[in-house]
Amino acid sequence: MTTADRVSILFVDDEERILRSLSLQFRRQYQVITESNPARVMARLEIEPVDIIVSDQRMPQLSGSQLLSQIQQAYPNSLRILLTGYSDLDAAVDALNSGGIFRYLTKPWEQQDMADTLAQAAEIVRHRRRFLAQAPVAVPTPAVAAQRVRLLLIDDDQETLLLSRDICGRLGVQLQAVSTLDGALAKLNEEEIDILLSDIRLGNDDLRPLLMTLAQAHPQLLSIVVTPFQDTQLLLKLINQAQIFRYLPKPIRRGMLERAIKTAVNQVEEARLQPSVPPLRQAEAPRAAEEQSRVSNFMGMLGRLRQRLTA
Repeated sequence: MTTADRVSILFVDDEERILRSLSLQFRRQYQVITESNPARVMARLEIEPVDIIVSDQRMPQLSGSQLLSQIQQAYPNSLRILLTGYSDLDAAVDALNSGGIFRYLTKPWEQQDMADTLAQAAEIVRHRRRFLAQAPVAVPTPAVAAQRVRLLLIDDDQETLLLSRDICGRLGVQLQAVSTLDGALAKLNEEEIDILLSDIRLGNDDLRPLLMTLAQAHPQLLSIVVTPFQDTQLLLKLINQAQIFRYLPKPIRRGMLERAIKTAVNQVEEARLQPSVPPLRQAEAPRAAEEQSRVSNFMGMLGRLRQRLTA
């Protein structure tokens, strides 16, 4: 493996036994760094930046979600992975909304799951690194750079619609709103959408397979989920298999939604400055046979979207 392909990983956990085990398992494939005190991590990163950070959640000095939030602010191009228990919903939400995590792994984790997750993250790092080294970065045309950010709302809740309309108007975001699954598929096929704001249920329709499909077909799309459902395993799937950008509980608090949309708008505008650079996002493939089948069906229904993105 060449130096250009060498990927560095920082494991953070207050249990030295776990750090030794992770180092032994992965030091041949990656440059492995370990740290048992999360309070020292930021200082270490100033001296020795890394590509991927894997942090435990429950640590005495600083929680994993707090640490990953600090890292996201200082090193947004790093890939961040959180390790925590199934029941820790608040930690998972904080890590997603503040730390922008790439993956969420539950403890105790399967060795193969950890290996597969790190391999996928490492390939994203290598691909982006090779692309930036070899290809000139495309510059957007003034017309593209000046385009208003476009948000599609998929929800039949009038309160969410009115709140979204007001926030988008204040931020200068172009809002499209639909209240049916067929309407959503039509808009996604016909319109260029930058941000998706969606519940996970629409009447009798489960929208999770649609979100998983969009993560594979259109990884640049930023999905904000607003839902009354609060379930850690559900959130885990949405993070890992739908690469959602934010997760907000209903009833929606205006400040939280406005911050989420504003942050997404800023990210869209930054991405437009370098439109050819690969995003640091890649969804894990659905594992359940039923979900695989539904994702495959949605891929077919979104044929025009995929044609437009690959043109």
